[in-house]
Amino acid sequence: MLGVTQPRISDLMRGKINLFGLDALVNMATAAGLRIELKVTTAV
Repeated sequence: MLGVTQPRISDLMRGKINLFGLDALVNMATAAGLRIELKVTTAV
C-alpha cells in the first residue's frame, strides 16, 4: 500500500524516523491518503 517493504514499515513503526528522507515520508503519507502541510518559520 505504501510502496515500501515491510522492514521499512517496521523501522517507521519503531520510531527510526532518521532512516527516512523527507521525500520518502511524504510519499508514504500521501499513499496512505494523508494530506501534507509544511510550515517553515524562523528560528528563535
